[in-house]
Amino acid sequence: MQPAPFAGSAASSHTGAHAGSLPGSPAVSAGTPALRTRSRRLLVRQALLQRLSPVPGRRCIVLRAPAGFGKSSLLLTWQRELVAEGIDIAWVRLAELAELTVNGEGDLHFMTALMGALAAVDAAIARHAVAHAQPDADAIERLVIALVRGIAAHGRQIVLVVDDVHSAQSENVHIALQLLVAYAPPNLLCVFASRNSLPMTLAPAPGADTVLTLESDDLRFSLQESVDYLRMRLPDLDERSAAALHRLADGWPALLRLASADLRRRRSARPLPPEGVPDLAPFAAYFGAHVFPRLSVTQLRLLTLCAAPTRFSAALCAELAGTGYSAAQCAELLVPAAREGLLRGVTPGATGAPGAMGATGDPAEPGSLVSAPQAPADERWWQLHPLLRRVLLARLASWPEAERQKLHAKAWPSLALRGMHHQAVRHALAAHDHAAAARLAERGAVALFVQGKLIEAIALVRQLDPATLGDNPNLRLWAAWVELADYRLDDCARSIAALRAEPGGIEPAMRYRLTLLECLLAIRRDDSDALQQLLSQLLAPPAAADDFARAGRRNVLTWLHLRNGEFERARQIQRDEPLAMIGAEPVVETLFGSLVGQCLVGLSYAAEGQVHGAERIYRNVLREMHERGTRCTEVRRLTAQLLAEVLYERHGPLVAARSIEEQPGTQSGLIPDTTLRMILVANRALQAAGRWREALEHLAQAAAFLQRQGIDRGLACVLLEQLQVQLTRNDSDAARATLQDLEALHALHPDVESGALRQVADSVAQARIRLAMHDNQPAQLPLLLSHIEALALRYRQRGQVGLGVALQLQAAEIERRLGRTEASGARVRAALRLGHRLGLMQTLLGAHDNALALIRAARAVPNLDPVLVFFAERIEALAKPPQPRDEHAGQGASTISRDDRGLVRLLTLREAEVVELLVQAMPNKKIALTLGLSLDTVKWHLKNIYLKLDAHGRDAVAKRLRMEREGK
Repeated sequence: MQPAPFAGSAASSHTGAHAGSLPGSPAVSAGTPALRTRSRRLLVRQALLQRLSPVPGRRCIVLRAPAGFGKSSLLLTWQRELVAEGIDIAWVRLAELAELTVNGEGDLHFMTALMGALAAVDAAIARHAVAHAQPDADAIERLVIALVRGIAAHGRQIVLVVDDVHSAQSENVHIALQLLVAYAPPNLLCVFASRNSLPMTLAPAPGADTVLTLESDDLRFSLQESVDYLRMRLPDLDERSAAALHRLADGWPALLRLASADLRRRRSARPLPPEGVPDLAPFAAYFGAHVFPRLSVTQLRLLTLCAAPTRFSAALCAELAGTGYSAAQCAELLVPAAREGLLRGVTPGATGAPGAMGATGDPAEPGSLVSAPQAPADERWWQLHPLLRRVLLARLASWPEAERQKLHAKAWPSLALRGMHHQAVRHALAAHDHAAAARLAERGAVALFVQGKLIEAIALVRQLDPATLGDNPNLRLWAAWVELADYRLDDCARSIAALRAEPGGIEPAMRYRLTLLECLLAIRRDDSDALQQLLSQLLAPPAAADDFARAGRRNVLTWLHLRNGEFERARQIQRDEPLAMIGAEPVVETLFGSLVGQCLVGLSYAAEGQVHGAERIYRNVLREMHERGTRCTEVRRLTAQLLAEVLYERHGPLVAARSIEEQPGTQSGLIPDTTLRMILVANRALQAAGRWREALEHLAQAAAFLQRQGIDRGLACVLLEQLQVQLTRNDSDAARATLQDLEALHALHPDVESGALRQVADSVAQARIRLAMHDNQPAQLPLLLSHIEALALRYRQRGQVGLGVALQLQAAEIERRLGRTEASGARVRAALRLGHRLGLMQTLLGAHDNALALIRAARAVPNLDPVLVFFAERIEALAKPPQPRDEHAGQGASTISRDDRGLVRLLTLREAEVVELLVQAMPNKKIALTLGLSLDTVKWHLKNIYLKLDAHGRDAVAKRLRMEREGK
């Protein structure tokens, strides 16, 4: 929506023009025209407002962008700042004058409106101009000179805004605007807003700051601005959905407004579809009204053709357009569309502009252009705006079927030559050329695999249906990789068995890839025995095995030793074996790269209970990813999943669970270890929020999933957690039934003493201890203590020292019940000392229902080591319970029920953590130390918090938060 400043003045001017006089008193007072004609909440775009701020020597500001980029809204918010600073403003909107113009009176209307706007600032300016008006050939220049002299005499700074310059049709109006800039005195700043290039030439004086030009790329909303704008319109919209809409609209303000209106409408009518994909009709209408009329018929046709691929160049466009078009001609036609914000340049190998992938519904194809040796190195590539591409694809779908097939048949050879494997296969399938699609997929999968792009190879083959796969054993092997990625483990196992039994066999390089696939299947099934059986094949790659397959061996071996409890051996493999190379480059990213290997090293420390060591490794991985600029999805997901355990120990389950929720894809574990961690962290957050019934339902669903996948180690851990929840709820009968399920599971693996499945026996032992402690039969306590000691000894022998921390506190509680106060206190202090060394806090709290009381009692002991005192205080702070929640309210709410309501839902995870510590009256330095941040980073977060919560300092934030939590 465009503002209508001086609407009243324009009407008065029109009436006065026929009377041959200027309006004596404008309808809108100076400095506040737009504010009085329209009352609406505007987004304050501080970064752009700072760029607009008047600077010495600046003569002119130009805002040039298509409709809907927020030019007038930006000027309205700027106007408020200028008025507050005492700067005078005059505003003329040429679109309204164009509507009034009849019989060639445009010149008169413009000059009348211009003088009326300046008269609202200072009536003497207009009087001076009227006094010098003469009806001759130089009338316009004479009037401009008179206005300029009056402005100079006014003395104070004036900002003259001329909006909708593209509406000016008269040459004389263009001349008047040109002269205003050329003759402007130092106290006049001219601001022009237009959809097109200005119809006059600005002749700035020498100097870099004479003219400021802001175009569509400058005016796009940033991610944070989109989030803020959408929350103004949809207060309940979560940050992830807002970010998705930002990517979809690519920061185009008007499209964001349409998307938010569509969301608001559909939320009241029907459920929101996945990804919040909007109804295309409003966007098609918008593009039809404001964009397509500005394109030639040829431009619109070319853009429609180019909507078929996700990226295109001028040469590719010419090939799709057919005879009669050259790359140079297409480039000439496409470049203006880029200036209009309809498409954006992307570099070969990049994922492209924000929102280009995923928002369009196409399979992700990161990095596909890198493998395009046939494409010219300097070939320029573009992507269509995501929503525009959707609209154009809808237009393309209305073309005759034969014409569309012809387009796809042209597209796939061109895309294949450029190494754009995914799109080539997609277009071959759309052209119904299944044989070509199979050939392209086979060649592309091999090319991507040997480059280390396993996920892309899987995504490529996923496009093929069984009929296209046919009897080709190579394609069937890639299809088995797809089955593994989709967690169709039984299908994957059957495919592997069929390929192993292939009569003619498969070539050695593919056979080694098959071995690697079988190893990954064993890992995903948590089957270290099956992996052990494949070890000899894994360690003896054939000469034909590619480098990437060899690289995978390193991480597979690390996981095998990790699961066997050989922690130092697992680390040694990553430390001592040479880094695998592909060509001259080390394999760093992907599932088989060194960064995932380092994550497994961190996991080895975590398995021992050394949280400090694990966190150090994970943080190093993140730092290296940042330094390399890598976008490796697998590494980022795996690191985020493993860091959740660190956050759980340091900050509790609520913070850890929210860190998982805020990172897309993190909830799905990459390996059984992370799958189990995600389940337990999410469930303990439900428990911490008092949502016991939901916690039990969640555990039941997790147990069913793990049972279907045959991951008995994970199933045992989930059953143990279920038993603990039941005991907390004092449901002893249910807990005994769960123990029977655990014992039945153990009966399936009765003699396992090593490997992953020994955890089943450990879970049974822990369940019996917890149930016996809950029953609290005094005669059984000495025997129970001996069971705890025996289990703790087994953990120490295996090097899993962290698991003994909770057992120490359980033993301390038994000693207390037996009346052995001194022995109980000694065990608590030993547990605190070990927990402090390893970095375990939440583990201590969860050891037993009375663990916090034992820790408090130990802290009160005179002359206790100050380090242990401080550590105990931190544990007590961690134990502060969240506000109670009604189990029956808000069933669809997020896991972090307390933090996701009210003021704090406006904040990011890190900002919410800062606020929690701020409410505890921690100074900035202590907040930085607690969260592992720099002092400058804490100050930066505080600035954002003050802005979002509309607070003016720490005390105001704390007061508002306390009042909200008290329900005031």
